[in-house]
Amino acid sequence: MIHNLPNILTIFRIVITPLIVWLLIGFDGLFIHMVAFVLFLIASLTDYFDGMIARKLQVVSEFGKFMDPLADKILVNSTFITLNIVGVMPVWITAVVILRDMLVTLMRWAMLSTGESMNTSQVAKWKTAFQYVSMYAGLVFILMGHFEYLDTTVAWLEEWFVTETIFTLTGLVTAYTGFDYIWVNRAFLKSLLKANG
Repeated sequence: MIHNLPNILTIFRIVITPLIVWLLIGFDGLFIHMVAFVLFLIASLTDYFDGMIARKLQVVSEFGKFMDPLADKILVNSTFITLNIVGVMPVWITAVVILRDMLVTLMRWAMLSTGESMNTSQVAKWKTAFQYVSMYAGLVFILMGHFEYLDTTVAWLEEWFVTETIFTLTGLVTAYTGFDYIWVNRAFLKSLLKANG
């Protein structure tokens, strides 16, 4: 059982994502939104612990290698889309996040199909950090909207573009890492273009 824990956490992250989306979009109550926030917190923690446990127990599997990044993308993309639907996240940032993930995923699959491994971007961790900061900021912003005495704070954050700055930096860093992946894997892309040319 313990050796399957990393994969269980990964599957849990995938399964819980639609519930988070449903709670945020389908309901307006504070309690329900707090539940969604807690579930997102748990899901994001599994993103950290599944890989760590797999390495510590030395049970890294091909299933985990494939499903873990897929589960991450499902959680992140779904959350950005949801935040956009509820009017918190700008649509262009959501589009950048989705397009970047599609690009990197297609590149990874193309390289795996030819037996090559993808060179990872050194700034990818920054992208992940910025994206999670943005998602937490968006969720906190939703929760703050339930408290009238925080209206002044919310207005101040909007007036001084605090959340907008965080979101914009996330969009820019995400776009940069997409271009960086193309650059560090340019040799494969050149050979692919020649083969199809």
